[in-house]
Amino acid sequence: KAESANRSKSTFLANMSHELRTPLNAIIGFSDILKSESFGPLGSPKYLDYAASINDSGQHLLQLINYILDLSRVEAGRYELRREQVRPADLIAEALRIISVNASQAGIKIVVDIVGELPGAWLDHRTIRQVLLNLLSNSVKFTPSGGSITVSAAADAAFLTIVVADTGIGIPAADLPRLTNPFEQVGNALTRSHQGSGLGLAITKELVQLHGGELTIESNVDVGTRVS
Repeated sequence: KAESANRSKSTFLANMSHELRTPLNAIIGFSDILKSESFGPLGSPKYLDYAASINDSGQHLLQLINYILDLSRVEAGRYELRREQVRPADLIAEALRIISVNASQAGIKIVVDIVGELPGAWLDHRTIRQVLLNLLSNSVKFTPSGGSITVSAAADAAFLTIVVADTGIGIPAADLPRLTNPFEQVGNALTRSHQGSGLGLAITKELVQLHGGELTIESNVDVGTRVS
């Protein structure tokens, strides 16, 4: 009964998330037109601020809905990987290009450390890019200005290993075991001040496991976090 109820919940979340995305895309699209003043000036600068706030809130809500949709698909066994031969170094560079602006604005240095020539990997490009973006976004969010994020990668005969390590606020040891549970948000008042759903790491873990991989997290408070 519990498994049946869980499957029903996952199906409901998937359907609900899909239905929510349609009106939300309209909200984001029209607020983007207002924000860019495509059809002429809006008048008061306040209208521009409001349009930007609507757009930012819509983008955040869409990300949350996509997280729920992905998680429900995984739980329902309906998430299909589209594997292809991918160059890991190119994939890492792509994720870093996307996150670099946020890191720069936050005063955070990004270091890349790739050991040797990485062989091609048979994986889902979009999924692993999302994994990297989830980890990098967390590092940017919880690393103070002046800190750094190091992305390293190495490969052997069996595994490709990618590591995202930061000099952020860290996570208490007691909280690590439940960090990848859906909707879990752990930490102190400082971490609570950051916007988040508690879904990013849960989905990241599931997507890595779908590839036959393993997600490991090591962290020390006031020292930083290392996710492999």
